[in-house]
Amino acid sequence: MTYLFVGAGQAGGAIVDALFEYTDDSLLGLFSSPDISTLGAPIVFNSTIRDLENLANVPEANQFGIAEQHGLVERSEPGFEEMVTGGFGRDPVRANDVMAQYDTEIQNLLDRRFSEAVAPSDEEGDAPTVSDTIDFVFLCLGLGGGTGCGISPHLARQIKQYTDGHAQVIAIAILPNTKGAADSDNDEQVAAGRQAWNTRYGLDRLESEVDGIVLVDNQRISYLDSSAGQFGEYNNYVAASLYDLITGPVFSSVDASKVDDVDTPDIDVQDIITSLSFGIGSDESQPGYAAIGRSVSMTQTLSGYLLPFIGNREVDSAALSRLSASKQTLANADSQKAKKAISLIRAPSSYLTDGSYSVEMSTIQKFLEQSCGSSEVNLGIALSDRNMASLTTLLTYRREDIDRLDEIDSIATAYEIESEQMTT
Repeated sequence: MTYLFVGAGQAGGAIVDALFEYTDDSLLGLFSSPDISTLGAPIVFNSTIRDLENLANVPEANQFGIAEQHGLVERSEPGFEEMVTGGFGRDPVRANDVMAQYDTEIQNLLDRRFSEAVAPSDEEGDAPTVSDTIDFVFLCLGLGGGTGCGISPHLARQIKQYTDGHAQVIAIAILPNTKGAADSDNDEQVAAGRQAWNTRYGLDRLESEVDGIVLVDNQRISYLDSSAGQFGEYNNYVAASLYDLITGPVFSSVDASKVDDVDTPDIDVQDIITSLSFGIGSDESQPGYAAIGRSVSMTQTLSGYLLPFIGNREVDSAALSRLSASKQTLANADSQKAKKAISLIRAPSSYLTDGSYSVEMSTIQKFLEQSCGSSEVNLGIALSDRNMASLTTLLTYRREDIDRLDEIDSIATAYEIESEQMTT
């Protein structure tokens, strides 16, 4: 098991659940996309049974509750419904304090759930355990609430200890919508202020435990009249982006000798970690903050579906690049402040080799170099088994260069001052 996908709280569990739509069982054989479950396993933690019951693609054996009186509880344990009900009421400090009492149970829990040995490559020595084979962890969480924000640093730290520091952890962290906080009525101001305070609290603690942070900003969909009903689609968009970046290089790599115009056409998850981190491998290593964007262009016209060998469509590489940048999951991001960029192009083979319909990778490379404040751009390619070309891009910033986080910090400070005034 190379990958572990961890969901913490309602929002984090929903992202992991959407990601595991990409399995043979959940897709019912309708698509031939590689099964993500062959790479790793999902595991979800929550403090209320209601949110766990909404999961469609995470097996109950991989679902765990956390309760103040009972600690970490396996979903299969008798009386689970009565033990895991209350939640933490958007209070990450309380969730943190509870998890601090029980966080050493995380390693025991992982050992019980993933205890099977992996056969050694030779016949000598002890068989490695699953903890030896977990290389990368994707930890998904919401920052505006209580459970995910409060328990995630504990999860990251204990998982790293479980793997003896071998695993690298990427956090997929969801920012709350704080739009119009200063102009809304008092109740909405308080709610936005509380969520902003939670976000700052969560990020401050998460930074020291993970290797990189990908931000998913709910404010990006706040302009929609029915934004509350768009979270599922937004989760699917994020899941599709992660799926492409993770599985593309593993399942659909391309022979570099057959591709011109790109210096380093192969990327892997380690490249993503490097792109998400600053000073990696040194004592001063710190996580970067990234936004993710994905654009798609169909490569087949309707007639091409009906008749073979006709109907190929040209892909506008410049438009694909612009759209990927415009769909970044961070409100008001200034790409000129990005310090690093990594992108993956997925397309049918005929669009990745020299030909009349090939994707212009030099155009994409040039766009990324011009739109970012750094020349540290890594571009990779992978095959797609569907009639589409996609471009998935991570733009990485330092925390102090993200205006949106400055805005959240200001709202959090105002909330803190107001809360102190109300209690004095």
